[in-house]
Amino acid sequence: MTVIENFIKQYNKEFDYYQNLSQIIATKIEDQLFNRGIKAIVTFRAKRPDRLRDKLLKRNEDKKYKTVEDIYDDIVDLAGIRISLYFPSERKIINEIITELFHIDKKKDFPNEAHTPKYTKRFSGYWATHYRIKLKDESLTKRYLDTLAEIQVASVLMHAWSEVEHDLVYKPFSGNLSNEELAILDEINGLVLSGEIALERLQSAMAERIKKSNDITDKYELTNFILNNIDKNYLNKIKLGDTYLLNNYLDSIKKVNTEDFYNYINKININLEESVTDQLLSMLLSEFYTTENLNLKTYFKNLHISERKASNFESFVKCWVILEKAVREFYPSDEIKRKLHLVPDFTFLQSKNILTSEDSNQLRYLRQIRNNLLHGINTPTDKDLKENFQDLKRITEKIVSKIPNKQLQKELQKELLDL
Repeated sequence: MTVIENFIKQYNKEFDYYQNLSQIIATKIEDQLFNRGIKAIVTFRAKRPDRLRDKLLKRNEDKKYKTVEDIYDDIVDLAGIRISLYFPSERKIINEIITELFHIDKKKDFPNEAHTPKYTKRFSGYWATHYRIKLKDESLTKRYLDTLAEIQVASVLMHAWSEVEHDLVYKPFSGNLSNEELAILDEINGLVLSGEIALERLQSAMAERIKKSNDITDKYELTNFILNNIDKNYLNKIKLGDTYLLNNYLDSIKKVNTEDFYNYINKININLEESVTDQLLSMLLSEFYTTENLNLKTYFKNLHISERKASNFESFVKCWVILEKAVREFYPSDEIKRKLHLVPDFTFLQSKNILTSEDSNQLRYLRQIRNNLLHGINTPTDKDLKENFQDLKRITEKIVSKIPNKQLQKELQKELLDL
């Protein structure tokens, strides 16, 4: 029995393993696409043994496999996942998702100049990004941790064209294609590339329509609006985050029109470690804050948080909003007037001797607690949350006590007492 036959015999027994791995990865990606308001089609598969055998027989002409392990080292896409994007410009957001979810072993962008096509093309061919990844350590996926999988990211149009080209040109089950047939495939590639430009124009047109209609109706429109109105260079320096959470809050307050929202987007601080959507959510919480109604009950209800826990979460977030309002009073007057720092950075308070280094470190930790509460994830126990709340309240009281504006100081102190 040859090495390839031995491998295929073993792979047949492991087929379900690779199928399950690809499904786990696809499900994780789909969850994040939903949270971020990205429209895409996610498919997955384990390589079919019959197609795999044909591929190995061809590769063996150059590779000269000596052992079954040689084949495992060579074939990295036994578990494969495809992400087919409606809008090609959202590939950066997919990169953000994949980087967060998985360990990236290798990333490869196409077109690849090292690749020599079988036909001299007029158009650039396959535009996509391929990732070789492994799962991060989780109790439910431990048996899959050391296994590579491949994720392919491209537009829906590009994936369709590449599937046709790959099967006809590189897996010619019906014979080698003529120059005329190859030219037609090249022509279709040109249409696909034109189609991708049209999709990007469609995305921009949708954002413009939303802006004129003055109404954002769902998280997909919200994502589109943000991506088309934020400085494109920002997305290389800051994460988008979950638009699902932001849309949840917008639904609960029913007060923000697109013109106002555009102004908030322009105040994103790329020097913070918080995502775009977390910063926007912080701005809205502060801007629409009142002691009686912070509009969080509906927000937490939509995250399926119990009423008792929601009440504790709400107190913590209310205290955080008072903290941010107090901190902004220490910025230079021209910056306050222009509202450049709607989401404040706390580090400068230490240089002003308002906070100790211990307080600053504690605030960094409490910021993460606040983000987790707003995301409805990794929520602390009631005991821990109570202790965290007391720490937050203590630091907030310290900052409020040093506000130069005595009237505001008095108002915020009363709000703290009411918590």
